[in-house]
Amino acid sequence: MSRTENSRLIKAKAQELGVDLTGIAPAEELNLNPPDPRWPQTPQRIWDECSSVIVIAKRVPWGIFRARDLSTRLYVPHLVMGRLDTIALGISYFIEEQGFRAFPVAQNYTDPTLKRGTYGSISLRHAAVEAGLGTLGLNLNLITPQFGPRVYLQAILTDFPLEPDERLKNPVCLGPKCGRCLLSCPSDAVGHWNIDKRRCSTQAQRYGVAALFRHLHHIIDAETKEEAKSLIRSMETVNFWQALRTGAGAYGGCLRCWEVCPVGEDYNVHLKDLHASIPESTPEKRNRLKEMIALENGESDEEYPSHSTRWTLWRI
Repeated sequence: MSRTENSRLIKAKAQELGVDLTGIAPAEELNLNPPDPRWPQTPQRIWDECSSVIVIAKRVPWGIFRARDLSTRLYVPHLVMGRLDTIALGISYFIEEQGFRAFPVAQNYTDPTLKRGTYGSISLRHAAVEAGLGTLGLNLNLITPQFGPRVYLQAILTDFPLEPDERLKNPVCLGPKCGRCLLSCPSDAVGHWNIDKRRCSTQAQRYGVAALFRHLHHIIDAETKEEAKSLIRSMETVNFWQALRTGAGAYGGCLRCWEVCPVGEDYNVHLKDLHASIPESTPEKRNRLKEMIALENGESDEEYPSHSTRWTLWRI
């Protein structure tokens, strides 16, 4: 079959298995354009013979954005991630039945050989942009036309001859003129086409590795044995145990910028009635957005943040 027919076959199989969005990125483009060349998250770093990266997306159940219980909001995203892993494995086996090779990448895995923090071997959001699924937003989340940022991603590396999808030609994010992600962020982590990962992690990774290290240091530095015992037996330790067992809270612990983003065919139907107002908005945040808009319009002497324009498509 031709590359085009192969791509149709893979996308049909992905849809059959329950995927909401599928795109195909050429490995060569990802190899030539790592998000940060100092720590190259490239397919060739994993597998030299990889020719294509299949990126799949599954939306989060809309009901989760109406849930008040934190444990539920922490846990449900990991069910979506788990389903994506299962689907990606199924697609990999399907490709190998066609006589080629394929395997899923490690989702939500931190590669300790790269820079500190949560930094996987492949950046799924950048791969998704190259595969035509969306563009990056003001806070560097992937924004899709269909579901805004409300999707999780997984990718399959393969040598199956596939026709890649075209990247989108226009930005999906509405930019600083919207700025609802910045206004709503509980840790005030959103910048101008940027994100402060340390601040974001205080909410998005409540029980991630950095928080675990802090908790362990509190135990070690306790002034008395009784205080140390109290910390060991605390609910905080229980929460870390649950995060290690289920993943809940280690990743995907904050959905606030997702539920207020107005992009996507789902927003008006499922989210607007509850999340149209943003109580976290402050005069300081609104002033920062005004400064960003001035910079977008060329009305400021500050340097425009161009490091992510390939993926945001702003100023291209």
